[in-house]
Amino acid sequence: MVALLTLTLALTSVPRWRASDAPFLLLAVSPYLALGALSTRLRYAQGWAWVLLGLTAALSFAGVGCFALDSWTFHTMEDYRMVQRFTVIVVPMLQLLLTAPVALIVLLRTRL
Repeated sequence: MVALLTLTLALTSVPRWRASDAPFLLLAVSPYLALGALSTRLRYAQGWAWVLLGLTAALSFAGVGCFALDSWTFHTMEDYRMVQRFTVIVVPMLQLLLTAPVALIVLLRTRL
């Protein structure tokens, strides 16, 4: 659900998208895909599943908030449209950087 909301905000915050922008859209949803893949492996580790749920909620709230603020600014401020926007790249990269150590710890602790 959050991945769809992120895609919607990313798609509506620019005048038009080209096929060459597909890697950026994939990057935008990759943290959610990674967390989803990790969560399928935590069927029997409830404690770690709660940690993962908290991380997912925090990253989702922060990521969607950044995308929403960026999209709103793009639509309401003309000067902002002339600036190269890095939100679509920086937010997912930060989310992946925060997800990777937690995923590694969870995988090592649960010995999956």
